[in-house]
Amino acid sequence: MTEKYLKKNQDSRLLVGTWKDATWAIQFYQKFGFTLHAKEETALLLKKYWKIPTKQIENSVVLERC
Repeated sequence: MTEKYLKKNQDSRLLVGTWKDATWAIQFYQKFGFTLHAKEETALLLKKYWKIPTKQIENSVVLERC
């Protein structure tokens, strides 16, 4: 999917999860306007929208397209 497609078809939140140590991925998403959520908000979002183990939640971040 391209950024243009995602923007055009966005009718709700656009969240992306990745490993917190994947700084290259975080920087990539930030380059395209995504904002990194704080640790507490990340945990809440991961529990709400993803079904992943607690250990993975501790090692992940969530970014959101603003």
